[in-house]
Amino acid sequence: MARDVGPRRILASALALCAVCLTSPGAAAAREEDVVYSCASVDRRIALTFDDGPHPTLTREIMGILRENGVTATFFLVGENAEWFPEIVREEAESGFELGNHTWSHANLREESYAAVCREIDEGERAVWENFEYRTRLLRPPGGCLGDTVIRAAKERDYTLVCWSVDTRDWAHTPTDAIVKNVLGSVHGGDILLFHDYISGDSPTPAALRILIPELKRRGYEFVTVSELIESGKGG
Repeated sequence: MARDVGPRRILASALALCAVCLTSPGAAAAREEDVVYSCASVDRRIALTFDDGPHPTLTREIMGILRENGVTATFFLVGENAEWFPEIVREEAESGFELGNHTWSHANLREESYAAVCREIDEGERAVWENFEYRTRLLRPPGGCLGDTVIRAAKERDYTLVCWSVDTRDWAHTPTDAIVKNVLGSVHGGDILLFHDYISGDSPTPAALRILIPELKRRGYEFVTVSELIESGKGG
């Protein structure tokens, strides 16, 4: 169907970006004070984040799991996908989840001109604001690809740049048991966990969440949005 063309193209670019940026030694070359990777925390708060959505079925399945467990999360939306599936974005917002900007087309911002970076951010913001009057305040550059141009454009637009401290690698179709082992073996208070709610083919994310959330709660972790985590870190 024609409706699937845009999202499929974004998925292809997403996988390519993951291979280029997440495995690159220079992926996080930005100054630490310019980007939030995690938050020093005196308690056991953590933030679940989901990139690349909304997806016509996977996003709703993930939201259902979060609601069943009484936890919140932050969804970083691709603008084009938000326009394809506005009803899902509305459900995210009305359910109380936090929405962030993941650019308009999931572009590699590190390779774009300043003008192009600005367009990607502005159009991603517009796709959410015009439909829902929700002003995104958090920006996650696709693939974690950063640079001075991205930092400048984000600051000028009053965005907080957010990456992550725990990569579940669900985007690479990592087996569920491996995702669970990785998260439980590495998570600490103040961590930002990277998941995806738009993955080509079968996704390991729902099954992993069904195991991880109850176990993390049993271990005393509290789930908050990224904005709440940042605020708690300021006082930690």
